[in-house]
Amino acid sequence: AYQVISRAARAHPADVDVLYYLGLVTRRLAADEFDRLVRMAPDSARVHQLQGESLEAQERRADAEKEYAAALDAKPDLLEALLALGKLKRIRLACEEAIGLYDKAESIRPTFDAAYGLGVCHSYLQNDELAVKKFEQAVKRNPSAAVAWAGLGTSLVKLRRTAEGIAKLQRAIVLAPDMDEAHYMLGMAYQSAGDTVRAQEAFKKAEQLRVAR
Repeated sequence: AYQVISRAARAHPADVDVLYYLGLVTRRLAADEFDRLVRMAPDSARVHQLQGESLEAQERRADAEKEYAAALDAKPDLLEALLALGKLKRIRLACEEAIGLYDKAESIRPTFDAAYGLGVCHSYLQNDELAVKKFEQAVKRNPSAAVAWAGLGTSLVKLRRTAEGIAKLQRAIVLAPDMDEAHYMLGMAYQSAGDTVRAQEAFKKAEQLRVAR
């Protein structure tokens, strides 16, 4: 079935029905391969990692955390599980735990995800100097990541390096014009700089974007 539908997709790459059935077939093949993997190695690190990803996609984050932790019990240096568990810890603001996971991930291989996660966590813990360093690493690794530019700008403003912070926040908005948090923080930065007109414009834009969600 996969071979037939693949030929159809090559012949008609924009056909919605063909793409739909290609999705059904590939999803079934992936499920079959996952079941085979579970039978072959039911307690392997990769099985726990994939189960964690599935649970996370279902927004069952507590269960996903358990699966990622089980993956790391089986293979402590599994980078994907370290980053995934770090992100879930960060989301629920368990930042000290997340920092340990991200630091270990960085010792294995430096990534954007770990640098950004560390920036967010250090910012939350008011370690703004460290946050700036981590966000700078993040934007160097992925210059198109608006969230990292926004985090960098916010941390700079908190350190009263307002002019630098404004420039970084403006960069974030160029990359992601609909990011209401960046507009709001830009308003705070302008307000700190005494530019009340631009501050109000930024606050107004942030509110418009929030309402439009």
